[in-house]
Amino acid sequence: MSGDFPPEILVEILHRLPVKSLVKFTSVCKAWNSLITDQTFIFDHLDQTIQASNGNGSLFLQLYRRTMNARTGDFDHEEFYSLYSHNQQIDHFSVERFPHSGLFQLYDYSTVVGTCDGLVCVADYSILDLATLLIWNPSIRKYMVLPEPILTYSTGNRQHEMYHIFFGFGFDSKNKDYKVIRFVTLFDKENVPQVEVFSLASRSWRSIPFIASPFLLSQYLRNIPQVFVNGVLHWVVSRRCDDHILNFILSFDVVEETFGELTLPQHLRESTSVLSILQGGDSLCVLHTYCEEDQYFYSIWVMKEYGVVGSWNEVFRCDLKLCGGILTVLALCADGKVVLVLSSRDVVLLDPVTQLVKPLTDLKCFHAFAGSYVNSLVFINGEPDILSY
Repeated sequence: MSGDFPPEILVEILHRLPVKSLVKFTSVCKAWNSLITDQTFIFDHLDQTIQASNGNGSLFLQLYRRTMNARTGDFDHEEFYSLYSHNQQIDHFSVERFPHSGLFQLYDYSTVVGTCDGLVCVADYSILDLATLLIWNPSIRKYMVLPEPILTYSTGNRQHEMYHIFFGFGFDSKNKDYKVIRFVTLFDKENVPQVEVFSLASRSWRSIPFIASPFLLSQYLRNIPQVFVNGVLHWVVSRRCDDHILNFILSFDVVEETFGELTLPQHLRESTSVLSILQGGDSLCVLHTYCEEDQYFYSIWVMKEYGVVGSWNEVFRCDLKLCGGILTVLALCADGKVVLVLSSRDVVLLDPVTQLVKPLTDLKCFHAFAGSYVNSLVFINGEPDILSY
């Protein structure tokens, strides 16, 4: 492979190089191409990158801009994305157009399910019969369109309009496999959902039984957000208990493909306000939106020790009037900073300690997503169904 270095030393050096350099090095020679595109090297490089980030990785931002078309009177939608490093010293960073908007033409824009190991899962939450889904690696500009799910319904059927779909995206560490989980459930009724799992390794969907108690979805949320933490996917849902509603976290172990529940703090468990899972890197976080004495607040709760109910702590609280008005909270970073969308449609990074606000982009957006991100080589091996752009 190289006359100057022992093979094991060369491999160790390559493990420490950035993804963009390694993509270029696949053209150096057949031996380097074979090494860099090997699954073992890909995952070893990923592990090295995650360790080197020391919990302060990057953010993936998906930004949606909506403008009025003067000719038609309709709204035009544009999608953009950016990768933001917490170590950047500059105030702004480059924004690129989302390259796959044409796959989501009916509603003009897509929705990010989640991020995992440098992959971004993008879905259409609104369309039961088309069910467009893709997995995308922005770092190496490759993606895969998933095959049609097993469970599809006609949007022209009024009975099917009562159904709602939501997703999860995570990594099976035992089998080195990325999985998408898809729920089809009644929107406003407590019921047992139909569930199917897509395996990237097998390139196929299969139905699995939902062995857990029925649940309700929040009536306030268009999409049900998820996070992948500790090898497990999480969503905030509810169930009826006598004459009131109890909130809890529905979990799905991606390796074992089993469902479970995590308990929320007492006052969140019984809250009638808006609750949702929040992107928080390696921590399980919940965002609580509530009203108190005619004032509206956001608060972020973090489970400090995974699975231990007593370890829930409120780490952030703010009045919605802060910074001239806050539309939503997108994520909690590892260093305690919070990603916000302001009423001005600016996406900013707030330091709760100093109250300093850092703009993340000049782009005004009507909707945004933020998720943890790490540059990775996943998809570089160029299988026939992996597409480039």
